[in-house]
Amino acid sequence: MKFFSLVCVFLAAMHFSDAKVDYTSYAELLHKYVQADGVSYDVWAGQHADVAALNAVLAEWAQISVAELSADEQKAFYINLYNAGMLQAVLERYPIKSVKDIGLIPFSIFKKNYIQLMDRSLSLDNIEKGILLKDFPDPRIHFAVNCASVSCPPLRAEPYRAKQLDQQLEAQTRLFAASDHAARVNVSKQRTAYSELFKWYASDFAVTNPALFLNRYRSEPLPIEHTVIWIDYDWSLNQSQ
Repeated sequence: MKFFSLVCVFLAAMHFSDAKVDYTSYAELLHKYVQADGVSYDVWAGQHADVAALNAVLAEWAQISVAELSADEQKAFYINLYNAGMLQAVLERYPIKSVKDIGLIPFSIFKKNYIQLMDRSLSLDNIEKGILLKDFPDPRIHFAVNCASVSCPPLRAEPYRAKQLDQQLEAQTRLFAASDHAARVNVSKQRTAYSELFKWYASDFAVTNPALFLNRYRSEPLPIEHTVIWIDYDWSLNQSQ
């Protein structure tokens, strides 16, 4: 009986131990450089030790066996991997005006396989569309991944973690839903302009009018009867001022 108990303790330890991801260094970097209005790339790029620290984080995460993580741990990990990979791409090329200008072809940074994970090389599109939105269908993911651009939902100043994931995604969605990047109402013209995210990913939001989704997260409802138009996406770098 005593032997059986020891085996159970050992197996439990194996299940809950090294499968976890260390977010300590990444959390420190986000706390240091992410502001309410964007990222202090200019300061971060000048701190070579902190640029190296982000590279070290991604090198460490490249060794993670994702299959050993729970579903929520995987979901949080891939969101963090996307955001850290995007930060790395910007810092390696800073100063830049827009992420769309990285590479010879506009927007090619999203398709380049430069993020390592075990024996795979992933692109930002692989992580967002091929893994996150495919394996963890949740429209709130669109407000958690950050494309380093002005119109993109803001980068959260802390890592996503499995135990707080639902609350973090809820908070990010509410934050974006209340902003004028999500919706701009024109009462006189009876029309509301919405983020192009709702056009590009209409099937993920599963509504005919973006207001039907956003009103779940807003204290002041948007008018359903208005004509729907789109806000031109601003791909300028989300540089903190």
